[in-house]
Amino acid sequence: MPLSPYANLESGRGKRPFLLIENYIYFHHLDEFIIIPVYPEHLDDTSSVAFAPSTILARSAPIFSYSNSGPRSVGFSFKFHREMMKEINYKKSNAKVTLTDDYVDTLIKYLQAAAYPKYSATEKMVDPPLVTVRIGDEIYIKGVVSGNVTTSYDLPIITDEHGNEKYAVVTSSFSIQEVDPYDAETVAIAGSFRGLNSTLERNLWKTGNSLSSGISGGGNGNRTMSTR
Repeated sequence: MPLSPYANLESGRGKRPFLLIENYIYFHHLDEFIIIPVYPEHLDDTSSVAFAPSTILARSAPIFSYSNSGPRSVGFSFKFHREMMKEINYKKSNAKVTLTDDYVDTLIKYLQAAAYPKYSATEKMVDPPLVTVRIGDEIYIKGVVSGNVTTSYDLPIITDEHGNEKYAVVTSSFSIQEVDPYDAETVAIAGSFRGLNSTLERNLWKTGNSLSSGISGGGNGNRTMSTR
């Protein structure tokens, strides 16, 4: 079900309130992030392992030679209800929302951008799409989009504040495959949060008064996210 992009919680020391942003996607090739104001109804976190079997004469079971593990993959499907996210259109969103778009349109544009590289004309280089996804305290994965980025539109049709007719429900689905290798000891301890980038998280959680992009300062104990 749709949730607020942040939750008001209290820290243990002095009951000082702070803002907790629960779900986000960071686009490494764009050096930007978006807040995801919903939880997926279902998640599949899959890790694969491959052995090469060799059949031995007079043996009832083959000999299995370890080949490789992974890549780990997580499939996401986010359902956005347009009318339920009017509150975060401008003041609480970090992404740039144009005058003719709402936050759902902005989310879809950024999620579709996860399938495309960034071209640098001056350096004549291509930055491949690499993303980090965090869903609350349950799922964390850094990797690449594998397969399709699918956007589905469902009735009814509603009219927004600008007079534009749009589908009321939009669903975005994609899968992420992990790019960094890990061993059994690391996975047993860290689980889904293996490879958590503390530097990235510190850069995202900056002191300020707003969730708007690029705003910092304030020193009031509130936490917000910045694109840098």
